[in-house]
Amino acid sequence: FRKRLTTLGRDFAIVSLIISFLKPYEYEFFEIHRAVDYIDHTLQEMFSWEHLLNNLFVAFLISACLSQFSIGVSLVYNIFYGVQTYEIVLNPMLKSKSPSDFWGRRWNVLVHNGLKNGVYKPTRKHTSSKLLAVVATFVVSGIIHEYVDYVMFHGHGSDEDVVHNFTCKKMIFFGWNGILVGLEYLIGHWTIFQWMSRTLPPIVLTALVLCSALPLAHLFTGDWIKHGYFDAMYLAEPIVVCRRE
Repeated sequence: FRKRLTTLGRDFAIVSLIISFLKPYEYEFFEIHRAVDYIDHTLQEMFSWEHLLNNLFVAFLISACLSQFSIGVSLVYNIFYGVQTYEIVLNPMLKSKSPSDFWGRRWNVLVHNGLKNGVYKPTRKHTSSKLLAVVATFVVSGIIHEYVDYVMFHGHGSDEDVVHNFTCKKMIFFGWNGILVGLEYLIGHWTIFQWMSRTLPPIVLTALVLCSALPLAHLFTGDWIKHGYFDAMYLAEPIVVCRRE
């Protein structure tokens, strides 16, 4: 219980600091000449260091928010029901060693277990293909996240800035990450990758894993920014405000 409480305090501090840092810039610290939720970035824009860092900051924020909420709910459950729960976000942004480690063992383990039992295992059983099972799992994950965003962000007005329509952005994002995990299974045994795994510092491996997904991360995070999710968080977290007189 004490460890969970400490982790919850850590997540509150991280979320508060990141929101305090990013809110004055509308969650885009570096100026990019595309709307945050656009899908039509050029390759040059997607691989620019400004775009990558913007996506990194918001990815850290989402990871900390998810960890904060899940631990908070689990603590309430522990107190009232006396049942021990497990953490579902295991520091993916700082400790992941591969795409499969990130998505399979660290980022939202609860959803991972549901997709593994509901999609991955049945698909692999009926097709005998590990690669096809991975692709099917990430496609279904993309569809689920499209639905979640629709429920979270769909407005009731006619203003285009309010209404959130069903798009394919999440399917593209998770499809790309499914390809990365599939490639890991296909070529991860190559000598160069085995050497990297044994030789490179853990933080470098994590940076490489993150960089493989960050060019398309705006497809996941952009709607969260546009539709005010973090602005709602801004009202609920202790915030440091610096003003020039």
